[in-house]
Amino acid sequence: MLFQTATRGAAIIQSPFSEQLSFQSRNPSMKTFLSVCLISLSSAIPALADHGYDDAYRGYVGAAYRHLATAYNCRALIGRSHFEDARVAAENSLRLSGLPTDIALRSVEKMLEKIRRDEKKEPRLSFAQCATKSAATQAELQTREKKLRSERKFMKRIASDLPPEAAWGRP
Repeated sequence: MLFQTATRGAAIIQSPFSEQLSFQSRNPSMKTFLSVCLISLSSAIPALADHGYDDAYRGYVGAAYRHLATAYNCRALIGRSHFEDARVAAENSLRLSGLPTDIALRSVEKMLEKIRRDEKKEPRLSFAQCATKSAATQAELQTREKKLRSERKFMKRIASDLPPEAAWGRP
C-alpha cells in the first residue's frame, strides 16, 4: 500500500503512518512557529523578572524619600543624627541603581529642595507624631530594602539559568 503522490511539489510517501508524515512535510512553518513561541516564552521570563525588580527599586527609592522628608521635618524634635541617617539611606538607595556617588548626592539635594518647598504647606508635628511617623517610614524603608534584595536574588537566579551571551563580533 505504499505509493507516492505529488502535493505542492513535494513527494509524500503514503503509509499507515501517512497522517504524521504528511503533517510534518506540509507544514514546515509549524516547526518554525513552535520555535518562535518557545524562544518568546524563554525571553519573557527575564523581562517579567526585570519588571518586578523595577517595581521593587521604585518602591525602595520612594520609601527613602518619604523617610528623608519625615526626618527633615522632624529633625528639631528627633535629632539631627536621624536626619543624617535618612539622608545616607536616600543616597544609598540611588547609588544602588548604579548612579555615581556625585550624581546620587546631587539628586538627594534636589529631593531636599523639594522637601523644603513642601515643608511650608504641611502642619508641624508633635514629638509623638514625629517619633511614630519616623519609625513607620523607617520600617517601610527596611521592608522595601528586603523586597529589593529578594528580587535581586531572583534576578541572579534567572540570569544563571540563561545561556551566556556571545561577545560582540563572535559567533
